Amino acid sequence: MLIVDSHTHMFHPRVRDDPSAVGEEEVAFRLMFGHGRSRMTGPETMLSEMDAAGVDMAVLCPFPWMTLERCRENNDYLLGVASAWPDRFIPFAVTNPGLGKPAIQEARRCLEAGARGLGELHAQPQKFDPADRKVMEPLVDLVSEFDVPLMIHVNEPVGHDYPGKGPITPETIYRFVLEFPGARIILPHWGGGLPFYELMPEVAEACANVLYDSAASPFLYRSDIYSLAAAAAGGHKILFATDYPLLPYDRTLADARAGMGNASLQADILGRNAARLFGVNIPRE
Repeated sequence: MLIVDSHTHMFHPRVRDDPSAVGEEEVAFRLMFGHGRSRMTGPETMLSEMDAAGVDMAVLCPFPWMTLERCRENNDYLLGVASAWPDRFIPFAVTNPGLGKPAIQEARRCLEAGARGLGELHAQPQKFDPADRKVMEPLVDLVSEFDVPLMIHVNEPVGHDYPGKGPITPETIYRFVLEFPGARIILPHWGGGLPFYELMPEVAEACANVLYDSAASPFLYRSDIYSLAAAAAGGHKILFATDYPLLPYDRTLADARAGMGNASLQADILGRNAARLFGVNIPRE
């Protein structure tokens, strides 16, 4: 069975080697990684762990940096890693929409260089409003031009607090969906619970182009969220994801398999949905 991890993170070696050297302007990074206790890995370690778990491919997402300098560094590194292992890694690129025209130029540069999507954007630390048409329209036009998805961080509005949790909730991101109905969007972390609002017919219609990934799911929900979200929004809209290296593959895969049961649903969520999204060949089974 094809397995694609649709949401992982990898940092430039300089950042991995000395996270404390990242400047104070990168507030979110300093909060989540600056203390040096959060795990970061390079491609060789990641591939070894993917192989051990039977994971075929992974989407590499840059961190949602505040500055374009850091965005460029992370983007170039991930484009290089994916170029070295094209059958294993799918590169995304990041920019900060709040920085205007230079941010759009950076995103275009990376898409022209082979990035297969943009994200993970994070509105709170990057200080932009997802529903602000003036800010977001150039980016939405760009991903539509290149026919790639846009990934925007979303949080659940209730439950426990943790580093990186912010105010971009289903209500906020739904305004973005309504503002840009044609955009193909990936909402991480189960979209903060938005799949369950697709039980409302008008929400389901508005979210026709929205996909949800399961990044960090064991930290947030019981395993049966997989089958429940599939029943609410459709199994074809869910992407298996880990937020690696935040969580190990043995834990995330066991959680996903326990929550799905149905073999066809497993095949879709674990790999076929991502394969269709990114144009990956699906092996005959």
